[in-house]
Amino acid sequence: MLRIPISKARILVATSVMLLFHGTVYSQSEFTQRNQDNGSDELRSLGKRGEQISRARQQTLEILQSQNACSAWFQESDPDAAEVFRSLHYELDQRGTSHIVRLRTEFGVSHFKHPWGAMSDESAGRNSNISLNAYGPFFVQQSRVTDSVGTIPATWHRLNVGFYDGDTNEARVAILLHELGHIIGRLPEDNDSWDGRSSRNTMEVLQHCKSEIDRYGRKDARIGN
Repeated sequence: MLRIPISKARILVATSVMLLFHGTVYSQSEFTQRNQDNGSDELRSLGKRGEQISRARQQTLEILQSQNACSAWFQESDPDAAEVFRSLHYELDQRGTSHIVRLRTEFGVSHFKHPWGAMSDESAGRNSNISLNAYGPFFVQQSRVTDSVGTIPATWHRLNVGFYDGDTNEARVAILLHELGHIIGRLPEDNDSWDGRSSRNTMEVLQHCKSEIDRYGRKDARIGN
C-alpha cells in the first residue's frame, strides 16, 4: 500500500504518433482503444476525481507495458503484472482519515502519521479493488495536524508520497504502483500504523520506478505549458 503512510494492504500522456511497447508499435488511436476497458468506464461515474484516477491509471499502464526497470521489477513477481493492473477496480472511501496525527515523545520530538492514500488486499490478484482515501494524498495537497490526544487542529502540513507532493500525478502513479505491489505479492503487507513499513514499501517502489514516474511527470509539465 502506498502511504504517507497508506493503510493496510487493503496506497494520454503520449503525444507522439507512434508508441513502442515490448517491441510492438501501436498508433496513438490503437493504444487508446487498447486501454478503454471496463476500468475506464467505471471511472467516468466519479467525476473530476475519476478523471484524476484515469489519467494516473493510463500513465501507470504505459510504464508497466514498456520495457524498463520498473516493469521488470513487477514482472519478477507476475509476468502479467500489466494485465493484472488493467483488470483492477477503483472506489472512493469517503470515511478515510482526513488529518495528520502528531505524536510528541517525552523528549519533545514530534512524529507525524499522514492520512493513508490507498488500500488493497495482499496478493488479491486480478479483478480486485483499490480503495482510495478521498482525503488522502492521492487527491489532497495538505491536511490539518492534530495531536494524538485529539486536540483541536492548529496547523496545516503538506502531504507527501515518498519524494512527491500530494495531489500530483507523480504521487498518484506512485500510489497505484504501490498498491499493485501488494496485489501481486511484490511488496509485503503493511498497514496504517506507526511502524513505518508502508513508507519503506513506498521507497522500495520508488527505488525501481522513480525514473519512469519522473519521465511522465516531465511530459505532463511540457503538455501543461
